[in-house]
Amino acid sequence: MKGAIFDVDGTLLDSMTVWYNITKQFFKDHGLVMTDADAEMYKEMTLEESLPLIRDRFVQDMDIDEVWTEFRRLAGIEYDTTIELKPYAKEYIEKLRGDGVKIAVATSGYERLCKSAFRRLGIDGYIDAYAFSSEVGVNKGNPDIYLLAAERLGVSPTECVVYEDIILGINGAKKAGFETCAVYDDTNAAQTDELKRLSDHYITGWKELL
Repeated sequence: MKGAIFDVDGTLLDSMTVWYNITKQFFKDHGLVMTDADAEMYKEMTLEESLPLIRDRFVQDMDIDEVWTEFRRLAGIEYDTTIELKPYAKEYIEKLRGDGVKIAVATSGYERLCKSAFRRLGIDGYIDAYAFSSEVGVNKGNPDIYLLAAERLGVSPTECVVYEDIILGINGAKKAGFETCAVYDDTNAAQTDELKRLSDHYITGWKELL
């Protein structure tokens, strides 16, 4: 392995429930109810995909820019002050760097939030490249974001491992020939068997790789 490409939310950061709580808080603030089906659907989407749907379906009196501003405000509080790394994530990244592996991030999240959390948590200096879904214009069911991350590392897909916590991402990375490692998160527990079947490796926590 010459390159490692990490998802952020639910993989490096213990933040999946935070996004659920942010969306739930937005619904509550506007007197709306978010069903389990809504939550499951939005979990698989980028913000660029989900927020226009939320606006068109629930808050048609708001401009889409207003919806973005409110989500960013709620999320900024969490990423700037609260969200933590998953246990042993930093230690594993340090191990990879010590072994000469280049490290990239490929995320559907918001660039400012991601980098703010990484600076606060002391891992920003380990990241050689970033790739964001907003740059490629498609979700993680497509390999584009992983290919962009590998290109920025200067490493071929066959020499990279992609670490992901969602089925969509595992499938997208596999389409381009990446080796994949699925990472357990409380929010993907129901998909454990499928993640194990689809990925090349499966871990319940980063300590397993130390």
